Order: sequence, then structure tokens, then C-alpha cells
Amino acid sequence: MRAIRLIRCHAEEWGADPEHIAVCGFSAGGHLAGCCGTLFHDLDAKDNDEADHFSQRPDAMILSYPVITFRKTQYIATGKRLLKEDFDEKRDEWSLENRVLADTPPAYIWATATDQLVPYENSVLFAQAMWEKGNKCELHIFPDGPHGMATGYERRDLKLWMEQAKEFLKASASFPVEGGEKGRTVILTFDDAVKNHLSIVAPLLKEYGFGATFFPCCFTEEWRKENGRHLLTMEEIKQISDMGFEIGNHSFAHKNMQLLSAEEAEEEIEKLNSLFSSAHIPPPVSFAYPGGPYAENLRPILKKHGLKLARTTEKRVWNIAEDDFLRIPAFPLVEHLNGKLNFYEALGKCTKENAAVFVFHGIPEIVHPHCNVTEKTFRYMLDYLEENDYTVLSMKEYALKYNLF
Repeated sequence: MRAIRLIRCHAEEWGADPEHIAVCGFSAGGHLAGCCGTLFHDLDAKDNDEADHFSQRPDAMILSYPVITFRKTQYIATGKRLLKEDFDEKRDEWSLENRVLADTPPAYIWATATDQLVPYENSVLFAQAMWEKGNKCELHIFPDGPHGMATGYERRDLKLWMEQAKEFLKASASFPVEGGEKGRTVILTFDDAVKNHLSIVAPLLKEYGFGATFFPCCFTEEWRKENGRHLLTMEEIKQISDMGFEIGNHSFAHKNMQLLSAEEAEEEIEKLNSLFSSAHIPPPVSFAYPGGPYAENLRPILKKHGLKLARTTEKRVWNIAEDDFLRIPAFPLVEHLNGKLNFYEALGKCTKENAAVFVFHGIPEIVHPHCNVTEKTFRYMLDYLEENDYTVLSMKEYALKYNLF
């Protein structure tokens, strides 16, 4: 920790980045690195010089087959060497799975299942403690390998940990390191004209410099009487439009378009477009099928009213070379239904040749809690997209970028 303070103190002189300092340790050195990340509150600087005024908390940890615990059931030789005659009294205190707090820095951990000296359970205990406190932690247990594999000794499987650790530092600890495929695109869409689209969502997107498409609707008269206070007015939708975001058509009353006659379906679209026009909102080119399912009967009506892009919720990436532009797939994100997992799944399929389209409702969603995503989770997702160099656009922006119409 003294070294961390010195680096921060002399950062300009030494050409160091004081806000991105990681500790890395192997085996007993993993325990030492883990101590830096868990005991920085408890161990005071005592050198009484300029460096003591700087933080000794590392910004991330890389723990390689680390010694973590000194409990009886685990490997304890390191603990006895460290604590000597105080071992029995202090072994719980220096078992690092007991010292994880909410501000413990992010950790990348790796070990092998066949480590004959430091059992992999050490790594699992620390990772579990990190996750329980809500901290960022990535754990890899490789299936085979003895203790002390260091950088892998040219084993193709084990030497992967270095690239994994680099990606972890970039994605989960915000380190400015190179990595990841460039040029991937994400499209954000927001349904149902929820009030916090203006109060929370749009300002956040402007802060990040992200584009998005908003799909408002008015619902039925009965629904509006009960819940209208939670809906954006046309004047407020115009404010979102004036902020530079695309406004799309989501139908007037959010009815199942598959069940409507051609006349009823056209009325749903025309009625909302007329409201947009009276509020001086640009004519929409994007449409979102109410409820998500594709409606074949709507195709001629969409084309008639200049709607060139139509979004479903078919949980696939949008492949511009293959997908019908009136049947664009998207991933609905709902927090209590594995929202983060679905977010990562979609991004894992995202390449330069396609885009991941996400569907959000309110942030948070008050009226339809089954569609809820909290502001905390939403901010986390925006951070992840920014830190990993995704281009974030509206549906219209993406189409114009690739001259789709």
C-alpha cells in the first residue's frame, strides 16, 4: 500500500495513471494483493511524508491462484508463516473472505481445479464474498494444472488468463486499456411514453452522447383516466424530439394489431401520427409492434404511412443483410427476468455486421412493473456500453448510417 501511495504521489513525474492502479499477486502474493484491496481502511499510513496524503486503495486486483483463507479446512501454511504465534487468534481476521466490503475494488481471479498446493476453493470463497457485497468480480477455474503456472508456460488454455484479465480491467474496472472489437452498434428503444423518459432517460442519454428511439402511445381512454399522470404529454414528447431523439409510432391505443381489421389498424397509426403533426414532431419512420409480436397484416399500412422500419421483440440481433426491415428483432430487458443476463447475451452476439436492439419501458417502470428496469441498472448498462466502445444509435440513425433507405 505504501507503493500505491508513492505511485500516486509521483504519478506525473513517473508517467503513471493515478486513477488506474491494479495490484497483481500469485499464490501467497495473491493474499498480499488481496490484503491491499480489503484492508486499506484498517492499515494507516505511518511514514509521515507527502505520499501519506494519497489513497492506498488499489483500483483493481488480479489474484492468481491466491491464498485467501486460513480456516482449518484450507491450506494454512502461509497463515502460520504470516501470523506466527498469533495464528490461532488472528486467522479469521486475516482470512480475506471475511474482509470484503462494499467498496472492495473489482477483482479478476483465476486458479486451476487440480492445484495441489492452494485449493481452488480459496478463489471461490473470495469470489462469493465479492458477489454477496455487490462487487465486480470475475472468476475462472481452469480444469487442469499444477500450482504455480504463472503466465501459463505456453499452455494455450492457461495463458488466456492474461487476455481475460485485460478485458476485465477494461470492462469492469474502467481501465483505459486496448481491447474488444471496435465498431459494434447498439440501438436503444423506449416504449409507452413513460414520464421518466423525459426526466431521467433522455438527460442520461444526452450525458453519454447516445442516440435512441422513443415509441410513445396513448393507450385506451379508460387506461388514461387511471394512469394518465404517468404518461408524457405531446408537449413533453416534443421536448424529447427537440433534444435530438427519434420519435417513432407505437400505435395510438397499444392494441394487438394482429386482431384488428385493416381499417382499425390504419386508424391506430393515423391517429397517433396526427397528434405528432399537431405537436410539430417530425413524421415517424420507425414503428414498434404493440406488445412485441410481428403483425403481417400491418405491412401495407406501414408502407402507406412512410414507416420504413418496424421493431418486434424476437430476441435476435438485427442483421441488416438478411432481416426484413419491417420485422426487426429486439431484446426486451426486464430486471427481474434476468435483465442483465439478456443484456450480456445480446452483446455477445453483436458484431460489426449486425446490431443489438434493446427494448426498455420506464426507468423505473411504475405502471407496468413487469417491465421494470431500475435507474441503477440502467446506468450500469450505459456505463458498460461506453466503456466498451459501443456506438449507440436510434433506429433511424442506424438505417441512415448504412443507407438502408
